[in-house]
Amino acid sequence: MTAGELLLTLFILNWVLVIGDASLGYFMMPLLLPPKEADSAVDTGSGEGTIVWGMRRLLAVMVFLYMLVNCYAFYQGRSTLLAVVTAVISLDILAQVVLRLYRLRRG
Repeated sequence: MTAGELLLTLFILNWVLVIGDASLGYFMMPLLLPPKEADSAVDTGSGEGTIVWGMRRLLAVMVFLYMLVNCYAFYQGRSTLLAVVTAVISLDILAQVVLRLYRLRRG
């Protein structure tokens, strides 16, 4: 595999991982909050749900940063940076899943 093919493969893999991470984070965010905050954070249309809304805004910022660094690394030809971004996104997904499983076991 040439360097250009490796860069393109990591670039596309990062796109898929970022989309998966954002989807997972969007739907798991209310489930990761402590029970008391999660119950009060349900959006009822009356101004509640600011915790979830703020966390989802933070999620949008993280997706933007992941993609910014991903594009920068691809167009500058930096395979090491692309590999680091891939590892960080993978760890983010893994942490969300582990936290969710921990929360399910804890009740």
